[in-house]
Amino acid sequence: MKKKVLSVLLAAVMLIGLSACGGSSGGSASSSGSSAASSSGSSAASSASAKAIPIKVATYYADAHPSSIALEEVFKPMVEEGTEGRYVVEIYGNNALGGEAEFNEGVKLGTIEMCLTGNIMGDQFPALYAADFPWLMDSVQQASEICNNPELLAMFQEAFNQVNMTCLGLSVNGNRCISNNKHPINHLSDLQGIKLRLPEAAHYVSNFKYLGATTVTMSLSEVFTALQQGTIDGQENPPTTLLTNGWYEVQPYLAITNHQISMNFFNVNTNFFNSMSDADKAVLQDAVTAFVARQLELYTVGMENDVKALEEHGVEVTYPDRDEFKAAGSQVIDDYCEKYPEFKAAVEVVHRLQGV
Repeated sequence: MKKKVLSVLLAAVMLIGLSACGGSSGGSASSSGSSAASSSGSSAASSASAKAIPIKVATYYADAHPSSIALEEVFKPMVEEGTEGRYVVEIYGNNALGGEAEFNEGVKLGTIEMCLTGNIMGDQFPALYAADFPWLMDSVQQASEICNNPELLAMFQEAFNQVNMTCLGLSVNGNRCISNNKHPINHLSDLQGIKLRLPEAAHYVSNFKYLGATTVTMSLSEVFTALQQGTIDGQENPPTTLLTNGWYEVQPYLAITNHQISMNFFNVNTNFFNSMSDADKAVLQDAVTAFVARQLELYTVGMENDVKALEEHGVEVTYPDRDEFKAAGSQVIDDYCEKYPEFKAAVEVVHRLQGV
């Protein structure tokens, strides 16, 4: 009898053990299945990410610049969401993919898909000067509207066709103004005798010779030391440049002349653009258009804030009669129209759009 009871108890223990093993095994299988599913999901996500086609965008701007902010806030999400993840935007600011000449070459060759660039090809294609020329545009708002007009864009595109680029729009680079350490500038005569630093660009120099300033060309990196040593008395750049470089410490006078409104071209490699579906092309174009609008908004607010900041630093800001300056300096437009027929044709379009 005892043997029978012992046998029953032993059988029960074995059944419990088997059940426990089965439960453990089932739990392990369940855990393994969950892990496999997780791994599969991760793999699928990774695979989807790997399939996304990168769009590298090269610029020379710092992360805090309105252009960089608008690229991150507007352009990138619109492209990625609008194409349902088929494309992923990678933004490379601060010349991370090389200087302007290098990343332009990259877009021409297709090793970089897009870039935000200045008028680096103006000498090669004079029509492009219309996006960055003294006295041609009167404000950043007007320049943005006119340079993004389909008629003028088509003229720019004729030039870019020759270098395998497609221009999808233009954004603001800056409104150039004059700062100096001699005296406030209220009239054209106040420029007489001021040694003004300029970049090594012929049309910049010609403009200020007509305005009566003494011109000195040098690189941007030399400006602060040259101001301290008296090699130059002033320079011309957007007010933001005066603020961010700390030049206000040695230049207490700023004249808002807006003598030159500079624009940037937002270009894409043509072969890459043509490889996109019509729907994705439309998404990319819409994203550029939205970027242009947002960048203009950010730039305008930023410029106003920067001028206020300069005043808080003790800079005296004046607003001279721009018409007086324009009447003297705009001779440079006539000079270049005579020299470059393509530029003349672009200027005629600009003037017509301005109602001139």
